Amino acid sequence: MRKLLFTLAFAVLGITASYAQKNDRVKLSPDEKAEKLATAMQTKLSLNDDQKSKIKQIELDRIKQQDELRKSDVEKMKGKIEERKAAMKAHDEKINAVLTPEQQKTYAASKEEMKGKLKERMRDRKGRANKAPKVEENNN
Repeated sequence: MRKLLFTLAFAVLGITASYAQKNDRVKLSPDEKAEKLATAMQTKLSLNDDQKSKIKQIELDRIKQQDELRKSDVEKMKGKIEERKAAMKAHDEKINAVLTPEQQKTYAASKEEMKGKLKERMRDRKGRANKAPKVEENNN
């Protein structure tokens, strides 16, 4: 009997944990989000229909404004990435102007090697997300 209870409890915990990690959220449109928020406020604050419609419009405006801000931030980041790429290209051109053709080939090869290492590190990061970094101990 005791084994059965432990087995059942273990199974329930396992199933619960697996459901807790699922992320099946449905993306709502701004209008649906505003409606949901207005309905929740209507329930909590006993709003009448006129108040609810005004709250919905206020929430809709806020949601749209937040979406615009989020998009503008992404555009700013893209612009900065382009600026950095241009600066790196100018830097490489200056370096290559100083180097001999043989040195330029070696420089290009070392850059490609560094790109490969960077990509590998990024893959490793994705693989160990949510894990604490390893700390090496010095035994001096």
